[in-house]
Amino acid sequence: MLIPSEVTPVPWRNGAGTTRELAADTDPAGEPRWRISVADLLEDAPFSAFPGIDRLFTALGPLRLTVNGTSTDLERGDQIRFAGEDTVSVTLAQPTRALNVMTRRGQYRAEVVLRSPSGKSPATAAATVDLGEQIADVFLTALA
Repeated sequence: MLIPSEVTPVPWRNGAGTTRELAADTDPAGEPRWRISVADLLEDAPFSAFPGIDRLFTALGPLRLTVNGTSTDLERGDQIRFAGEDTVSVTLAQPTRALNVMTRRGQYRAEVVLRSPSGKSPATAAATVDLGEQIADVFLTALA
């Protein structure tokens, strides 16, 4: 079980926010294959660019995400996929958090299923994240 509160936050690549990296895997050359993290969203901010990475973003509170000029209002548990090279920003009415699963394009595909803490974790989950009121089961499918 991955517990975000036990991980020290680190600055985003662009310095506009912080994240807690919970689990990650790299190839022999040190290139990321996948990463699971929880971002602390404290104020409106642009996202860092991650070329070659696909992102699955799960809102853990209400927010507005703008991807390449198109805005989408998300509530807790809503998910959106976008490319790491997309231009993305978040607009907040109040601070919140988000679960991010990043995968190397063409190598992995991620899925996230939220459930109650009393539910059972599937044996096929690559990781389980304790989000307090909910648990996130993360599934990673190898594509190549």
